[in-house]
This record gives sequence, structure tokens and C-alpha cells, in this order.
Amino acid sequence: MTEIEDAYYGLLAIDPPLRRRWLLDHQPAAVSPVHWWFALVEAATSDVRRQNCGWPTHRPQADMALAVFLIDLASEHGFPTEHAVEQLASLITVALDAGQRVQDLPDNAHPDAVARRALDSFGMTQEQAAARATTLRASRLSEDDFVQPGEGPARWRALSRTAEYQDYHRLLNIDRMLTNLAPLVDHMTDAGLVDEVQAWLRMLPELDPVP
Repeated sequence: MTEIEDAYYGLLAIDPPLRRRWLLDHQPAAVSPVHWWFALVEAATSDVRRQNCGWPTHRPQADMALAVFLIDLASEHGFPTEHAVEQLASLITVALDAGQRVQDLPDNAHPDAVARRALDSFGMTQEQAAARATTLRASRLSEDDFVQPGEGPARWRALSRTAEYQDYHRLLNIDRMLTNLAPLVDHMTDAGLVDEVQAWLRMLPELDPVP
């Protein structure tokens, strides 16, 4: 059993009020924070999917509340919002397909909450996003826009700090989150939020930054 697996099964035995402190105290020093949070979230969400699909198991499993808790805690420690939205949207879809009601889902896993989480992370208005995508599509790329063979991590870090690189990936992440939100629109209850999400969805073809 790996260190992460050992920690995960230890977490399942901890009382919910103690889990946050326990997790923060038991992160293995030899495991990168990125790998740690991704592995824990994936383990918990996989458990919930298996349960909702009715697959039998003889080992301890996370429930929906624990999976959402891990996503929220991971988000406090750098877990990307686009991944959090994707995982939450998947959990909601699986739960609803299994016959659960929206009102019975954990608060942070309600479709409205996930949509608001996504929209708040965009960092651009619809008009700004469309205009920036148009500019990036019109840009001519050269070898200077890519890391070349033999160039080290410093070159990649320099490229990743440019406005072009950051906005390109911001737009791709907006597209990714909107795609994950689309199946949830019919389950949202805030009419204003529904209108906002639908307006973004109508703009999707204009948000592609790829030349």
C-alpha cells in the first residue's frame, strides 16, 4: 500500500470534525502537494461513483460528503478550480442518475453552488473573454512561443508568466468549466444564475483561443 493509500484509508476511519486537522498533519513529506490532493480527490470521487453504480466492495469507502469536503479542502491548497468544477459536476450527475434529489446533496455540491464557483473564477466578462479570444486567434505563433528541445525549466516558467500564455489557458479553462456546467443548467434554481450560465454557453464558439 502506498503512503497516499495508507493515509486515505486512515482518513475514512476519522470522525468528520477531525478530518481537516488530521489530513493536514498526515501529508507525507515525500509526496508532492499536487499529487497528494489529486490522488485523495480521485480516490474519494471514484468511491462515490462506484457506490452510485451499485458496484459491490468489501473495503471502506468515502461518501458524497467526504468527497466534496476533500475537493473544498484541496481547493484551499491550490487544487485548480477547473478540476474542482469538473469533479463536482461529475458527482452531481452520477448522484442524480442514481435517483438522489438535488436538495439532498451537500450544500457545496448543489448545481447553483458549483456554477457560481465556476463563474467567480473566470476573471473576465463575456465581452472581455470574446475580445481576448479574437486577439489570440489572430496571433501568429513562432518558435519563440514554445519551449524548444534542450531548453530548461526556466524557459517554460518565463513563457508561463506571459499574458498570452495565461489568457490562452484561462480561456481554455472557461470552456472546460462551461462544458461541465451545461448538463446542470436544468437543475439550477436561481433564475439569474441560469441566465448568466446560458449567456456564457451561447458564447462558447467565440471563446476558442486556438489560432
